[in-house]
Formats: sequence, structure tokens, C-alpha cells
Amino acid sequence: MDNLKVRFENCYGISSLDETFDLSNVRGKAKAYAIYAPNGLMKTSFSRTFDDLSKGNQPKEERFNRQSTCVIEADNVEIQQEQIYVLKSEIEINSDNDAVTNILINQESKARYDSLISNINKLKSKLQTSLHKQSKFKKDDVEKKLINDFLTDDFVKALELAKEIVVGDDLGSFIYNEIFDPKAISILESPEFLSKSNEFNQRYQDLFNQAGTIYTRGVFNPTKADTSFSTLNKQGYFAGGHKVHLQGDDSSIDYEELQEKMRVVHESIDSDAELKKLRGNLAKNAQTQVLIELLENISATEVDFLLHQVKPENQAEFKRSLWAFYIQNCPDTDVFLQAFSANQAELRQIELAAATEAPNWSMAIDLFNNRFVDMPFTLSLFNQADAALGKDKAKLKFTFKDGDDLLDCTRSEIKSLSQGEKRALYLLNFIFEVEDRKRKSAETLFIIDDVADSFDYKNKHAIVQYLEDISKIEYFSQLILTHNFDFFRTLSNSFVRYERCLMASRTADGIKLSKAEGIKNYFIGKWKEHISSSDFILCATVPFTRNLLEYIKGENDPDYLKLTSLLHWKEDTAQITIGKYYEIYNRLFGTTYGTTNTNSFKELLFTKADEIKSRDNHDGLNLEDKVLLSIAIRMRSEIFLIEEMRKIKEDDTYWCQSNNQFGALIKSYVKELPNSNAIKTLEKVSITVSSNIHLNSFMYEPILDLTIEHLITLYSEILELESAVPVPQETEPAL
Repeated sequence: MDNLKVRFENCYGISSLDETFDLSNVRGKAKAYAIYAPNGLMKTSFSRTFDDLSKGNQPKEERFNRQSTCVIEADNVEIQQEQIYVLKSEIEINSDNDAVTNILINQESKARYDSLISNINKLKSKLQTSLHKQSKFKKDDVEKKLINDFLTDDFVKALELAKEIVVGDDLGSFIYNEIFDPKAISILESPEFLSKSNEFNQRYQDLFNQAGTIYTRGVFNPTKADTSFSTLNKQGYFAGGHKVHLQGDDSSIDYEELQEKMRVVHESIDSDAELKKLRGNLAKNAQTQVLIELLENISATEVDFLLHQVKPENQAEFKRSLWAFYIQNCPDTDVFLQAFSANQAELRQIELAAATEAPNWSMAIDLFNNRFVDMPFTLSLFNQADAALGKDKAKLKFTFKDGDDLLDCTRSEIKSLSQGEKRALYLLNFIFEVEDRKRKSAETLFIIDDVADSFDYKNKHAIVQYLEDISKIEYFSQLILTHNFDFFRTLSNSFVRYERCLMASRTADGIKLSKAEGIKNYFIGKWKEHISSSDFILCATVPFTRNLLEYIKGENDPDYLKLTSLLHWKEDTAQITIGKYYEIYNRLFGTTYGTTNTNSFKELLFTKADEIKSRDNHDGLNLEDKVLLSIAIRMRSEIFLIEEMRKIKEDDTYWCQSNNQFGALIKSYVKELPNSNAIKTLEKVSITVSSNIHLNSFMYEPILDLTIEHLITLYSEILELESAVPVPQETEPAL
């Protein structure tokens, strides 16, 4: 993947993005881009869009339900969903992914194992089909019924136990599932049957043997007679004047005569209430009718045998005897057992190797353990052999140790991890996924969303190392998104080439990605060379210059105090000229910029702040613009507060003398006017901009995460407050 074209419209929070990424590795360039984007700008929407595509779904715009367009082409061909992997910023640690299993599998061993198992399973299936035909159980239920009856959990063991049983009788007439059907067995276990079964059977058999009987054993029995004659009556046969002629009778008879004849025929049974109830129960449904037909078709000796075997105390042994008869009289049994026995040694050898050898798995775990330090657990597997042979999904075992106490947990059972530990555990899935894709040589675009969040510095470094390892795989490409500028800078200092470090900004047309500026040292990389050519940079250097004076000369140094007056509204602020600032700057940095400009520095600051406010587009990092606006916001806020306090105190000469001027002014103002509508805006100023004005070369986080739009809005609110206050009188600037 050398060229990636991305065009989004209305994809979640991205209204528009059109970008081409050159992912070629010409001259050793890593196939990776680092994209810095403040929170809320594009990261989550970008990764969600790719995540949708990786799952075969289409991205959408959820808030206004606008039509979405998403075009992603890799080397001018539409990217395939399996080519995308998204490492999301949300931490999900409750389950092991499929890659954990995939890298465990030894394909050669699995192929041989599967071949042996496949042949055995074919023979097993054939045997189950034969046992299904004899027992009338569903084929899929045969194994479960067999192992239950033999009190084991192993099919082969149940077969071997069945073969050991001595079966002295021919049980071919008895079908297990018909005899022990729940409806049939409920009759066989009823009090009537237990007490009257022999008598009932004798009288029932007499119905077929008595002189003039209308029944034929196995053809037409009392149940069928009841059904037939009842159906004729219900259908109006007899009401229409028709009669029936029974075999052996001289004449036909009507319904009343038929009823009388049937009463006489059944007198031997129906005269006894329990026998009559038993006959009725046996005729209730198809399952019990099968049982009565069995009694008709077997010999008297077999009937006696059956009646003895179905007694509750004999049923378990009878079930095993039935299985033994079926199994011993089935040629498929010995064929299956011989094949199973012949292959067991090789199967066990493969399983043993699978339980002890897992080079890809070990590599991934060693990588995790070596890179991520101070983890509270060690890793192993609950089911390595089964997972390595593809028989089951891998289940990671997390072992926690405290002294002599050991606790083994699955991933979902883990409790009380820190956010950093959870993040590391989440990355474990990512490591498995990467190793699996390496094993398959699968071309992949990795979308990495804020992977460094929640980590301490040592583990952030481990992440960078691992991402750099990935960049060395020729068929892997990466788009790494972050709102952490320190992490962004670390990527640029390690393996992501400078020209592939981008910064996201919002424009009137959507999201724009621009080449990053001043990543290593913004002051040296951009500001120092442009201080005299950009008024925005000139104003923005004040906090940095003041910080250095504080470090070198201390807070009582005259130059330090003068620059403090450029960051706060002080008595001398209005008199400080641009030339005066250059004097201080030259003394500190040994430069020779001109110092004759007599224009007010404060007025320059406010003029440039107004220009930023009026600008339509804000590209790149905007660090100088953000610093300038932050200074202007706070200074205008202090002008408002001091003028208000002058009115309250009725003292036009009032100035705040506190070292913490802005905080002291707000505190005094709130005390005097606790219900003022201005308090809400002033509190936002206190929370938002104060940390931005204490700037050095290595801590940009507070101001970088803040969007320029937010600062512009806050600046506008302060202007509205200030518009209600008379403009302070200024004296002529000192020359």
C-alpha cells in the first residue's frame, strides 16, 4: 500500500476531509503518518469511520442525519474491509480476540490432527446413524443418551462398557425410544400398570383369541376399533341409516347394536375400573399406542420379560442392555473403535506438542512482558492444546501473585486494574492481532487512535518502540492519531518522518491536514527566526522570554517585572513600547533587533487579537495565535475588573497590588457583586487561559488541546463586557 486516498463527507463529526497519504517507503521512509488533532476535532470520527468499514458497515452522520460519503482507495483500488484494523481509544478488556487463538495454531500439526479426527468422525457418524435406526433416537441425541446411561462423559468409554455386557436374550423387538418415551413410560410407571400389568396383558391378549373376536393382532385392535367407529359416528354415517357388517356375523348392525357388541367384547377388561383406566391411558396418543402394539406383536415370553424390565428398579439396567444389544450387533462399532484405537497414539502426541509448543504465542507474550513493565500479572493459557489445534478459542490466564497467594483469572474476571494497566491489557489484543497478520503476511492499514493515553512515560516509550517495529513490516501501514503533543513529538523524533507529521484544523469547508510546524522546539523552529517579520509571533514570545528571565535572573529582575506588565494590566502597561520589548529581548538572547518603534505594545496585542478574531480560517498549530489571544483575553479581563473596582471603590487611581493579580481581582469583584452576569465569563477566563500564558519549550499541552475557536469566542465575550466600561485614559508613551 503506497498511496492512500481518503475522502469523507458527513462521516460522524467530519463534515469534509479530502486527503492523500503517500505511504511509499522510498529512501527508507516509514509507512506511517502521525496526525495531531486536539480533542473534539476529528480523531474519534476518523477512527469510527474506518472501524465501520472494517466491519462491512457504512459510516453515517448521526446528529443531523445527513447523507454520508466515504471513499477510501489504496493504490487507486477501493480498500477492502479486511485490510483495515482500528485500535480505538476506548479501552475494551473483557474478551480475548480471535487473533489470540490464531497465532497459537500450528498449521502443519493442525492439518494432520484434523485429518485423523475427520476420518474418525466419519466412522463415528456412520455408527451413530446405525444406532439411531435401532434405537429410534435422533442421530444427534445418540451420543448424549449413551454416555448418560453408562454414567460416563466419553462416547468411546460408553461403547467399550456396552461391549462388555453379556446379553443373553434377543432384544431386537424392543426399540429403546418407543419404550422409554416420556408419555409411554408414564403409563408403565403408573400404579394401575404396576399392580395390574400381568392381568391386563392376559385379558388384552384374550381379546384377540376369544371366539367371534373382531380383532386381528397387529392389524386391528381395540384402540383402532374405537377410533374407526367413533369417526363413523361423528361423520354421520350411522345417522344416515348405514350399518356395519362385522366378519363372522350373519347380518349388519346399527350403532346401538355395535356399541352393545363392543361392550360385551371388552367386558373382561372394562368390568375392572383399573383395567379400564389402563386401557384408556394406553389409547391416549401415538406414543402409548406404539407400546400397546408392541404387546400385541411379541410373544408371551417377551411380554413377561418386558413387563419385568420396565419396572422402575430395573429400567437403568434394561437401558444398558438395549444399548449393548444394538452396539454388539452393529458392524460399524468395531470399525469405529479400531480406527479410534489405531490413531490415539499419534493424536496424543500432537496434543502433547500443542500443549507445550507455541512459538508465535510465546513471541507475542515475551514482547508484551519485555515492553510493558510493572504489570501486576503473568500470562499463560487455560486451554493451550485445544486452542493450538483449533478445537476451542484460546482463553488467556492472568495469574496474580501476592506472597504465597496465587489467583488465576480470565480476562473478564480481572478486577482493580489502573487505567494504565487496563490500557496495556487492551494493547495485548493489538499485539496478538499484529502477530497474526504478520503470520499471514496480510496487507494492513492500522488506524491508531490515542494509543498513549493513560500510560506513564516508560510505557509510552514502549508503545513508540512497538509502532516503530510495525513500521518495518513492508505490508503494514499506519495512520497514528493523537491529541497528546508530547507523544506526537516523540513519534516525529523516532520513526515518523517530519514531512509525514500533520496537524488537523477546522476550516469553513471542513477538516484540513497541514504539515506540522516547530515540533521539536516551536520557539527555535519557528518563532526565533520570524520574531521581526510576524507581529503575532512577536506578541507570543513574551511569556517564553519572561519564563527564561525568571529562571536566569529571578522575579525581582527589572526586565522580568517589565514583561509582567505586558501580561497583566499594570500602571506602566500602556507606556511599554514595541522598541522597549526588543531591548529586553536583545539583552536576553544577544540579538540586535531595532528598538526605535514607539508604538504601544498593548495596542499591537489588541490589534492582532482582533485580526485573529476576524479571520475565516485558522491553519496549522496556531500556537502563536492561541498565546496571543490568551494574553489579550486576560489583559482585557483585568481592564474590565480594575475599572469596575474603581467604580465600586470610587477611586479612579486604584490598581491591584497582588502578585496574583487576576485571581485577586476576581475574588474582590465577586465579593462586591456576587450576582453579576460577568462572573461566569470571568471564571471561564480564569480556568481557560492562565496556564496558557506560562509557556516553555516543552509543555504545550494546555494550550494545544484548546481550540482557537474556543479562545475567539471567549475573547468576544470579554469585548462585550469591556464595551460597557469607559476606555481607560493613557498617558503618552515614554521614549
